Amino acid sequence: MTNGMLGDKPRTARYGLRAALIGVAALMCLFSMPANANEAGTFNAMVALANKGDAEAQYHVGMMYNNGIGTQRDIRQAFEWFQKATASNDPLGAYKLGCYYDGQGEGVVAIDINEALKYKLIAAQAGYALAQHDVALLYIKQENFEEAMKWWKLAGDQGHHKSLYNLSGLYFQGKGAPKDLSLAYAYYKLSKLVPPDKVKGMAGILTKPELTNAEKLVSEWKPQPTALTRKAMRGVTAAEELLKTTRN
Repeated sequence: MTNGMLGDKPRTARYGLRAALIGVAALMCLFSMPANANEAGTFNAMVALANKGDAEAQYHVGMMYNNGIGTQRDIRQAFEWFQKATASNDPLGAYKLGCYYDGQGEGVVAIDINEALKYKLIAAQAGYALAQHDVALLYIKQENFEEAMKWWKLAGDQGHHKSLYNLSGLYFQGKGAPKDLSLAYAYYKLSKLVPPDKVKGMAGILTKPELTNAEKLVSEWKPQPTALTRKAMRGVTAAEELLKTTRN
């Protein structure tokens, strides 16, 4: 989920939830890839498993249709599989269903922000960083800054850079929590989305104690992605791992 074509990326990122941690939510819905023999075999095996009711397999089939991996891209089929995965309680399937209601399912389903929030919340509550980031964005649209801060904090703790950047803005403006320049600076720096000169410029508006506290937070901070976020980051590799598990 960068500006490059998916074909330039490792196979682990082919429906590359890996770049979820740089805050670009939509790319996995935008590109299709020609199928090769290995991917076609994976797709067929995944469909067989999904038809037996395996929730994770249903999600992977949806993603393979969504991105054209092992089959032709077909977002209508993808949407149907995401519905099945969600009904089977797969949180990543619910996230993708929410994405479709949030505008990625154009021509298949009408935009419905309430439905988008409902389904993305399932994945957010299960610990998926990208869903937590998106849920916060939806709450921002409602001007519910307290809820937005809550979910950006959870995503930021996992290392989601855009969420860290957005947290900085909330603390700087005093929205969702009292204004706190130490936290604003710390999250600004941790986001790694701004050049060093701008980080230095922001440091200049802090008092010495505020800057000391902020730098201490930065030095001690470590991202802690959840198991669900790590699974999502593995993309196609997670699908292949699932098939190996079911064959053993």
